[in-house]
Amino acid sequence: MLPLPQLAAALQSVALVSARGPWSRAIGYRHLLGPPPGQTGPPQPLWGGAAKTVGARFTPAGAFDSIYLAHDPITAFIEVSALILLPGGPVPVRSVPWVVISVDGILNHLLDLTDPSTLTALSTTAQEVSGTWANLPQPPTQLLGQLAYGSGRIAGIKYASAKHPGGINIVAFPDRLTVASGNHLEVYDPHDHLAQRIPDK
Repeated sequence: MLPLPQLAAALQSVALVSARGPWSRAIGYRHLLGPPPGQTGPPQPLWGGAAKTVGARFTPAGAFDSIYLAHDPITAFIEVSALILLPGGPVPVRSVPWVVISVDGILNHLLDLTDPSTLTALSTTAQEVSGTWANLPQPPTQLLGQLAYGSGRIAGIKYASAKHPGGINIVAFPDRLTVASGNHLEVYDPHDHLAQRIPDK
């Protein structure tokens, strides 16, 4: 990946893309029994604070809210290790209860790390973007996420799943949805039990 000053400059000019839902989001059932920690009111299935609490692929611990989404429910389950997919098919695993929600919406101004030309512009590779990050002191993906968030023009990142070959994920930055007109995320819930939309209408 480019050195940080050059990387920040590249993020100001690299081409961005758009994506439309529905997407899938896997959430531990226990997290939907009430509001997020320290908050009141109903459950918030689009709460973005969980990733920054412990850190995630593109989210440094303690940095900024981020919402991780998958393009399909299988990838969503695999990403949270609730499902193992082997060549012979899926393998059931003992797991805590999970809920998969469908998320509609539009996300403009996404950094597309599935596009080889974007990887070239940032002087990175698919291996660096999808490689192990959890045990690194300064994961390159977290540095990239921090600079993308700080660019003021990027609403999120589209990237290939490291756990499910062929799967595609998106991490959206709730605080940056306003960088482009029309951006929003909304839980599909016709029964109105877990309804949430960001930004609010």
